[in-house]
Amino acid sequence: METPAAPPVVPGWDVVRELGRGASSTVWLVTDAHGSQAALKIPQERAEGPVAVLETEMRAVGDLRHEHVVRPLGVVETDAGPGLLSEYHPGGSLGSLVRAAGPLPLGQVITVLVPMAQALQALHARGVVHGDVSPGNILFTVQGRPALADLGSSRVLGGAEHRLGTPGFSAPELYDAGGPAGLNPAADLYSLAAVGWYALTGRAPSRTASRAPLPMILPEISGEVIDLLEAGLDEDPQRRPGAEHFAVAAYRWADPEPLDLYPAAVPEVARELPTRRRAPTVSQRRTGRRRWVLTGAAAVLAAALAWGGLEFLGGDDPATPPEQAGGESSATPEPVASTAADAEADPEADRVRAAVAALGPARAEALTSLDQRQLAAYSLPDSPAFAADAALQEQLTGQDLRFEGLDLQTRVTGDITRQDPQQASARVELRIGPYRTVTAAGDTVAAAEGATVERFTVHLQQTGKGWRVRQIEP
Repeated sequence: METPAAPPVVPGWDVVRELGRGASSTVWLVTDAHGSQAALKIPQERAEGPVAVLETEMRAVGDLRHEHVVRPLGVVETDAGPGLLSEYHPGGSLGSLVRAAGPLPLGQVITVLVPMAQALQALHARGVVHGDVSPGNILFTVQGRPALADLGSSRVLGGAEHRLGTPGFSAPELYDAGGPAGLNPAADLYSLAAVGWYALTGRAPSRTASRAPLPMILPEISGEVIDLLEAGLDEDPQRRPGAEHFAVAAYRWADPEPLDLYPAAVPEVARELPTRRRAPTVSQRRTGRRRWVLTGAAAVLAAALAWGGLEFLGGDDPATPPEQAGGESSATPEPVASTAADAEADPEADRVRAAVAALGPARAEALTSLDQRQLAAYSLPDSPAFAADAALQEQLTGQDLRFEGLDLQTRVTGDITRQDPQQASARVELRIGPYRTVTAAGDTVAAAEGATVERFTVHLQQTGKGWRVRQIEP
């Protein structure tokens, strides 16, 4: 039995109880004079370097606001050395949940993986690599919303001599040929795939040479799940998918399901959970359970707004006739770049840019109104782009959810490429402003407070009503 650790002394904060203890640190629940709660992580060995160095690194990532990233609140001095204050997520960790409940159903795994991939996408876009994506660093609110914790903690609190990551979930290149100097976004994707494997099987994956095929462990698992996890666990970092691709692919595995946090919840938190293992009342069944389901669904619906990544999932259906796929012949013409210098020779270039600029607002209108007729204002009927947004509309309608305040802005960021007079391609930037996901009654189940930016290539075709989107590629 572990000997209880002595509570630290933290000026301005009262220590409530120990939340958890690992090989390198102990985490405490603390409150301030106003009753605000926070998690305080203190390393077992005092971190090297002055507190100012730690605060500088925290400021480099501390202004990030993402609903699936645990926000660091700052570094404080304690009688046990510097510690890191972060937002408190009382629902426990994925690690404690799997240890208590066993492997999770696929729908619950999706509710975890898609938001974590979105969180990594936001971090990577800022040039930040997490370095320790693991079950212990995925925390939950009482509503079941997952968030990635310990942002940069290995660098901030672990000291430079320590390897990054958690054994069993660290990318192999961190331990081979030079160690952690090679840390890059692909290492985070290996860890995320390992987390998915762990959530489905109850154990971390072995290295490729000794890893049992997933179908041997879970005979009913689909090929799409196997392909994505194996791609993420590839020994070659260059062959792993990016975070955006991972989110979109995992989102399409199956319908998301709410997480049952009760098995791992401490008594004071279990009383706050929307769903419990005790017999629910009719009111709990109709409101608490549904709220939990909607929260998990809204978390993964947001991935579909990032329209890129479709090519990773297969692109055009090879069986689609050319006239439905945009009229391409089997012999693809050599593309020709159209720049401002030859705009006079290609008067359609400005019309393409105008069509791209109108794409964002038109798509926002279609996804807010849920009127499928609105899709034809910007996408080509019977195209992959049309089908993707039609499916998103149907999923929102089926779950009685809608987007509120959705603001999408699009612009061309490079040259226009013309395959032939009727077809054009352009590199596009999509800005997704803050918005809410609400129920039919107007209750908020998720809110994206900050803006995000996605980049992808859009392929358009000229029609009698102007240029329309046919396909999206990363």
